[in-house]
Amino acid sequence: MESRENLPLNNQSEHHFLSLHIAHKGKEKSLHVKKTHALAFCVAACLLVGGSAVTLGSYYNTKNELMTYEQQLLQIERTNRKLAQNSKALENENTEYTQNIENLQNKAVELEQKINELENVKNNLNDQLNSINSSDSASTELRNAVASCLVQEKPQVVATQDFTPIVTTSFNKVTALAVQLDRINSRLNETETSFTQVATNVTETLSAYSDIPCGMPVAKGIISTEFNPEGLSTISDGRVHYGLDLSTRSKILPIVATAAGTVIESEYHSEYGNYVLIDHGNGFVTRYAHNTENLVSPGDVVKKGDTIATTGSTGQSTGIHCHYEVILNGIFQDPMDFQ
Repeated sequence: MESRENLPLNNQSEHHFLSLHIAHKGKEKSLHVKKTHALAFCVAACLLVGGSAVTLGSYYNTKNELMTYEQQLLQIERTNRKLAQNSKALENENTEYTQNIENLQNKAVELEQKINELENVKNNLNDQLNSINSSDSASTELRNAVASCLVQEKPQVVATQDFTPIVTTSFNKVTALAVQLDRINSRLNETETSFTQVATNVTETLSAYSDIPCGMPVAKGIISTEFNPEGLSTISDGRVHYGLDLSTRSKILPIVATAAGTVIESEYHSEYGNYVLIDHGNGFVTRYAHNTENLVSPGDVVKKGDTIATTGSTGQSTGIHCHYEVILNGIFQDPMDFQ
């Protein structure tokens, strides 16, 4: 048989996928690429390109995730700073509140002591007045006795001698003491009025910072649906209702917090509409729903009477009103029990 090297060039090229003929200085060289080699090269090129594409895609995905994490971290840092600021403000407010309460209590104690001192002075003056009255009575009896003697011995001097200064002096003392007692009574009345005002201020201040819900969140609101957690047919329209509906007769009115606390939710719900949820501590939570607009944000600290929203008809509602709930340790309470 004839070897492959001795075969004609045309016959050898038939076994190759690609043949390159290079002529240099009269010499001719041939470079042959088999089909298997070409296929392997294509597969390797595809793997290289595909791997590069996958690697590049993974790189960009990782980069995007890293940027997302960085943004989330920045948001968390901003939230932490805001919480720290709110905590500091709350701490300062609590310190100021404590100092004000202590000052009011000290003022009340001082006023009570002054009233007691004035009462003691008044009692002492009353005792002196009674003593003078009794001495005046004795002096009158003595004068009458002496006068009777003088009438018998010297009737001509009875009307003009010695006893008028005694009567005048005693009368002046009684009059002066009576005037002083009137002044003391007037001062006591003024002190009592001042003490009453201070006590009222203390009561109002304590009420403003009280964390127990009290009163209604809408002024002049009319109860249109009562508290009916069991759905009794004898209550309102007989449907299950976990709070009170306070109708405002189609008017948009302010809604106020019924106790001091911290706003934990202020958002929209398909049933409640716009609502605000306040945590008052000690297990108390209140909800104000169907609002036209919420005026507070989560994390805000409010006192009793602060405006937090306006009445409305958002969510599942048939008219402008405020749906008000009181929750204690996760159990719905009748808001009418906290009036």
